[in-house]
Amino acid sequence: MTLLTICQNAADEVGIERQSSIIGNPSPTAQKLLRYANKAGDALMKADNWQVLRKERTFSAVGAETQTSIFPSDFDRIIKETFWNRSVPSLISGPASATEWQGLKATSYSGEAKFALRGDVVLLIPAPTAGQTLAFEYISNQWCKSAGGSGQTAFAADTDVGILDEELILRYLKLIYLTDEGLPNGVAAAEARDYRDALLKNDQPDARILVSADIFNRSPRGQNQRHFSGVPAVNTQTSA
Repeated sequence: MTLLTICQNAADEVGIERQSSIIGNPSPTAQKLLRYANKAGDALMKADNWQVLRKERTFSAVGAETQTSIFPSDFDRIIKETFWNRSVPSLISGPASATEWQGLKATSYSGEAKFALRGDVVLLIPAPTAGQTLAFEYISNQWCKSAGGSGQTAFAADTDVGILDEELILRYLKLIYLTDEGLPNGVAAAEARDYRDALLKNDQPDARILVSADIFNRSPRGQNQRHFSGVPAVNTQTSA
């Protein structure tokens, strides 16, 4: 589906007049459908880590706390537990809150690598060695694209299509319309939720269940230290 067909189908389902065009159409109905379509796409992008929006960012570290010009132009957020120093290798934990970060700075922290986000830059403590390879996965804010395939953060032409599932965008457009108009929305809400849940079940299969012992071990000083390598430790004990 294109933006136009998404909006036309939504109009059919909520019982309003179909529009022959959306972009550039001065009709209040067309403008409202466009606003709701973009609102739905943006909300869905931010709600879940859809695999179709997952990307990887790899860069060479500078030997300092502050790492600038790190975020791609389509960056929305780092996916948790994916930030690694591949040269060591070790996980870089975070993002640290403002409170935690100031505590780390005040105590001249020198333990396991951590990061914080501030002012659109990445802060690392302890500072990495210059030239080390750092990488993380992130969610792209480009949830739709032009007919020619260029990623976009909002619909801009009637021929634009979704990167996110277009039926999902349609269902949430319909839900937003009914909600904002003060119309009954219970059925639409259930349909949108059920469809999203079905997509997520296939999009993000359940990971193997881990316990804390799979992720942390005890250091000689009694402090928990992360040692998870991505695969739970194999239990070599046999039952009697």
